[in-house]
Amino acid sequence: MKQTILIFALSRSPWIGGIYYRKNIIHMLLENEDITKKYEIALLVNERYAEIFEVFLPEIKLIRCKDDIGVAGAILRSIICCMKYKVRYVFPLRPFGFLRMFGITPVSWIADLQHCHYPDFFDQEEIDKRNADFRQIARADAPLVLSSNDALKDFRTYFSSDRKNVFVVHFTSYIEDELKGLEKLDEDALLDRSGLKKGRYVAICNQFWKHKDHLVVLKAIKQLVQEEAISGMSFVFTGELSDRRDPAYIEQVRAMLDEPMIADAVKVLGFIDRTTQLCIMKNASFLIQPSLFEGWGTVVEDGKILNKRMILSDIDVHLEQKDDHCMLFKKNNPEALADAIKEMLSSRTDESLCEHIDMTRRYASVLSQIFI
Repeated sequence: MKQTILIFALSRSPWIGGIYYRKNIIHMLLENEDITKKYEIALLVNERYAEIFEVFLPEIKLIRCKDDIGVAGAILRSIICCMKYKVRYVFPLRPFGFLRMFGITPVSWIADLQHCHYPDFFDQEEIDKRNADFRQIARADAPLVLSSNDALKDFRTYFSSDRKNVFVVHFTSYIEDELKGLEKLDEDALLDRSGLKKGRYVAICNQFWKHKDHLVVLKAIKQLVQEEAISGMSFVFTGELSDRRDPAYIEQVRAMLDEPMIADAVKVLGFIDRTTQLCIMKNASFLIQPSLFEGWGTVVEDGKILNKRMILSDIDVHLEQKDDHCMLFKKNNPEALADAIKEMLSSRTDESLCEHIDMTRRYASVLSQIFI
């Protein structure tokens, strides 16, 4: 019987990005022949997210848990799974030392170290918790996964300059099942229900959190409307208009959205399902990712899979992540973004001619050094 890598996806967090991260990692594990020869892949997941992973059946074991499972219940269920499926690694998980006594290695993951750069975006309790968790990880010797070299630089700067067993594992978006779902839909009708026409809008697909910097986009739109530079083009935002960390920021965003000058040029669709979001991204003229900070942006990876042109803020991780179809602008600079939008609008290309290079297997090769 093969040993098992258990992917831990029990979460009470509202951050759906962490769930899709696990989906991407499972795809990479299955693409790595060294891994699949030695290990089975199992997933421990809340019932509400289980459907996202059904695309991998029967290649993985899918273990569903109640959505309201508490910490004690999650620990107990994890122990049962480890015993039942001969688990060798659990990922991602904090470095609980007692697991090593049973021959189980916890593999940790740090998505980003945003709080070190923008502490004002967090309350003190969350900063203290993140620091405590990351210090624990820094002291451990079990494998640690980071999603970018930019995150590695931050980890070395703020937590440990010499911690061993640290790996940078870039990920790509695995959206094949959603794209197959799109093939069964009338995309024009779906767009029409949202009041959109193919190629006649720009898409910004992020949650309305402060570090995503929607305000820079709205200010750039205002400038472009004043210059009469975007006739017939609209800007479409997806994501729920809320930020639990900073409700005042949402009020600023709402105030700008309501300004008569730009009201006709913007559309907020709110929280939408994944297939609808990808349809909107696919049929946009181009995408904008204006973030002040990212770990390794899923939206950018989605855009690369879809062969989309993108305008990205010039943060370090975007420099690391971009491809040849991306244009950079100076972060938090609406004038620079307005100029980039005008340039992108004036240089339309046939995206069907763009070549997508699938980096999944190359990125997945690093996993052989972790799950040995």
